[in-house]
Amino acid sequence: MAEGQEQRRRSEDSVKLFVGQVPKNMTESQLIAMFKEFALVDEVNIIKDKTTRASRGCCFVICPSRQEADKAVSAYNNKRTLPGIIPKSWQCLYRNFRD
Repeated sequence: MAEGQEQRRRSEDSVKLFVGQVPKNMTESQLIAMFKEFALVDEVNIIKDKTTRASRGCCFVICPSRQEADKAVSAYNNKRTLPGIIPKSWQCLYRNFRD
């Protein structure tokens, strides 16, 4: 979770998205700002290597509802390529809250 970001309590309606092809130098704050252009976002968690704590190039985005998650997926899934990534679009997929 980004510094200074308040963690909202997840409701039963919250939806977790997996986002792949994220530049390894992007911060949680930058990702939140990008996703908030299109949808409400409760939380962003960059997936990091357990040993080095370096970004693995993907993250989880938690939206407060399916409707907001749909907006994020519609805006980003296979539609954006960011600098530092081999020309391959972002992957933005639905995930369960089992983990």
